[in-house]
Amino acid sequence: MEEGGGQGAARERSRRRWVSAICWTLAGFFMLWAILRIGGLERGYPLVQMVAYTPYVLMLSLLALLVVVLCRRWLAAGFLAIAVIALALAVLPRAIGGPESMPGARPVRILTFNLAKSKAETRAVVEEAARREVDLIFLQELTRKKARELNRAGLGSSYPHQVMSFSEKYGNGIWSRWPLIRRESLPVKEQPRADVRVPDSIPIEVVSAHPTAPIHRSDMGLWERDYGVFPPAFSAGIPIVLAGDFNATLDHANLRNVIDTGYRDAAEVIGDGLAPTWPSTIQFPPPVTIDHVLAEKGIAFSQYDVVKIPGSDHKAIFTEILLPPVAGENGSAAGET
Repeated sequence: MEEGGGQGAARERSRRRWVSAICWTLAGFFMLWAILRIGGLERGYPLVQMVAYTPYVLMLSLLALLVVVLCRRWLAAGFLAIAVIALALAVLPRAIGGPESMPGARPVRILTFNLAKSKAETRAVVEEAARREVDLIFLQELTRKKARELNRAGLGSSYPHQVMSFSEKYGNGIWSRWPLIRRESLPVKEQPRADVRVPDSIPIEVVSAHPTAPIHRSDMGLWERDYGVFPPAFSAGIPIVLAGDFNATLDHANLRNVIDTGYRDAAEVIGDGLAPTWPSTIQFPPPVTIDHVLAEKGIAFSQYDVVKIPGSDHKAIFTEILLPPVAGENGSAAGET
């Protein structure tokens, strides 16, 4: 009996050690992820790719915390709870928000869309722009042939003011209802930019953004380089709007560094920051939010939607921005007291 009891006690001790090891492994994993995300420490392959899935990691961390609590490993649960709170503070604010208003503002409707190597259906793009009554269109992975097709299908007549830049394979384009004054494209990947003369409002600078996708190890240096050329907010003398496929989520430090110069993300402001934009045609890898519209502080966001347009593995983004009113006759902006 004593021998059997001793074996049973040994098995129980072994089981407890295994349970403790598993609980502490879970706590350590999620704590390290929280440190990586909060500290903006992702550098190189594969950390840059991994951090994009932080919203999913937050959900897994909640399940892990439940497991550790049920196992009654309280110290490990405490460390894991800290990680859960840190991840929640990083992720959840982008799901909390709502439409903004601005008295006397000039609404400007924007559509940005990655055409997936110009495979997106031409007619669907034109119809979506018409249905939304957009004023500015930003298109990435655009070919010269696709630009001609889009113009023949109706964009050319509705949006006669256009600025495009092309590399050897693909380019970017901006279509506008209103006059554009071309600026020099960003020095990498032919990302066009221009000043828009918005009627009854202030002018704005716009950029169709499309930095290198950090898919492979060899892409890391190009991705880092591309994020170094975005204009900081308040650097142009007029408000700046960046729209396009940023190949980064709000969990990437590079994108947050751009935003921290004085931009705001449309999806985060409205509270739809967890609505994924890529990939839209497959379930793996899990979809993430890499397409964005950023506008300088002082510009409000009143609408936001993620739109599926056939032919692309990206979803389009529609948003309505509100530009501050122009100065009144008395020299003060409309709506000021």
